[in-house]
Amino acid sequence: VLYVQRWLKAPLQLPGGTLQQRDRGTPQGSAVSPVLANLFLHYAFDAWMARTFPTIPFERYVDDVVVHCVSERQARHVLAAIKERMREVGLTLHPEKTRIVYCQADNRRGQYEHVEFDFLGFGFRKRSARTKDGKLFVSFLPAISKPALNKISAEVRSWRLHHRTHLTEKDLARKINPIVRGWMQYYGAF
Repeated sequence: VLYVQRWLKAPLQLPGGTLQQRDRGTPQGSAVSPVLANLFLHYAFDAWMARTFPTIPFERYVDDVVVHCVSERQARHVLAAIKERMREVGLTLHPEKTRIVYCQADNRRGQYEHVEFDFLGFGFRKRSARTKDGKLFVSFLPAISKPALNKISAEVRSWRLHHRTHLTEKDLARKINPIVRGWMQYYGAF
């Protein structure tokens, strides 16, 4: 606790080298910021969800959360409770990112405003797929999201491979393969 207090009270060094005193919060992008956010949300959200809604599964990554409800009524009740809980701990939900999403599939065909969402670089929506024996079905499935795909495309374009004619194929592979392998391992999980 002492180290956390010191970190929170330590002055912020600006690019010019001057020190700026801080009286609250952590600097955006600091190494300790996500650690403190996770620690705070573990108690303010995770433990609260486990006590308040023990049968409702959820995933949280830093401040992004997906809660799995079985009905629209349950989803509205849980969302109202989460909003109240966040108010109690001094936080608010992002109004543009907070919504109830209907997970369409062959066996769920209701009409709702929101039927897809992005989470951790994956787009979750209704998609066609095949069973092991080749039979086609529709389910609510993940795939790489459009923003993640655009980010990868921009990264590949930034490499300007057509200007790297001085490099051998081996040199290019040595630079590119670890990055592409990481993308494949992450986005190929589904």
